[in-house]
Amino acid sequence: KQWYQRRVAITAGNEEEDVDTGPDPSFYYNLEEMYARAKTSDEPHSLPENFLSLYHSFGYECLKRNNLHVMDEHHVLYGAGNYIQLLNIETKKIIFLPTLGGRGIGALAVHPSRKYFAVGEMGFEPDILIFEYPSRKLYRLCRKGTESAYAYLSFSPDGEKLASLGSAPDFMLTIWDWRREKIILRSKAHGQDVFRVSFSTEIEGQLTTGGLGHIKFWKMAATFTGLKLQGELGKFGRTPTATLR
Repeated sequence: KQWYQRRVAITAGNEEEDVDTGPDPSFYYNLEEMYARAKTSDEPHSLPENFLSLYHSFGYECLKRNNLHVMDEHHVLYGAGNYIQLLNIETKKIIFLPTLGGRGIGALAVHPSRKYFAVGEMGFEPDILIFEYPSRKLYRLCRKGTESAYAYLSFSPDGEKLASLGSAPDFMLTIWDWRREKIILRSKAHGQDVFRVSFSTEIEGQLTTGGLGHIKFWKMAATFTGLKLQGELGKFGRTPTATLR
């Protein structure tokens, strides 16, 4: 089955150009084959790979930013350890979804339509997993957006773009065309901890990041060399420098 589609575009010079349109809209990843499992030894008489299975995951990471989301009138979404958890607030039943890297969850975001949610992992070159809801199928994977962990994720108001913030050491701000699994723009957000990113609800193509002692305003601007991500630090004036969370 073809994962990716390609189409031919006609350029201004009437030349044909091959354009990558990303995965087929009907394509889903097989999470069962990909998720992180307990590692076992290859030595004789060692435990089999499927010896351990999840029974229950206890707790809620209350210190993680933006870690609780309402999915519908019956379910809330949060992350704990290596698992994404969907809690039915009426029956108290929890559905557990594993991650691919097995190093923890850095950030969560819910699509404006509530039909998708994004999970930013932790670990070396972590992935962003985008699940369909309520089917809970793994729909898209966005790769190589940061070095060690995602600190925050945010969908644009129209749901077509996804912004991600990396944690130390790179503090990378990345704008994704998440349906195509492609990076649109990226830039180092700041030299110190950045805690949050959000799209403007009023002006298309503008974003705000905030963190340790700073706030920064960004715009996706057309330049002579193409689309660029341009940022300007906000001025606190006489107000003491603040940490924005």
